Amino acid sequence: MYYGRDFPVAPVRDLKNNVTTQREVFATFGEPDRRGLENGYEVWIYSYQYYELGQLRQSKELVVVFDRDNTVRSYSYNGK
Repeated sequence: MYYGRDFPVAPVRDLKNNVTTQREVFATFGEPDRRGLENGYEVWIYSYQYYELGQLRQSKELVVVFDRDNTVRSYSYNGK
């Protein structure tokens, strides 16, 4: 069973604060699973979980915070 939409992990290392644009993030990872605001900054969240026989087999989450000029302010990635 899958939750979320799988996304590529390799391009995460190419994200650069104050350089990578929102448009580039969208072109690489697609539509985010969730969007929101954090301290007035736009946040995109990509998440994916894969379960097999009720056990979590794979999990990953990418959180991207954008500055007001639509460049990456910060990001974090967690995966299992």
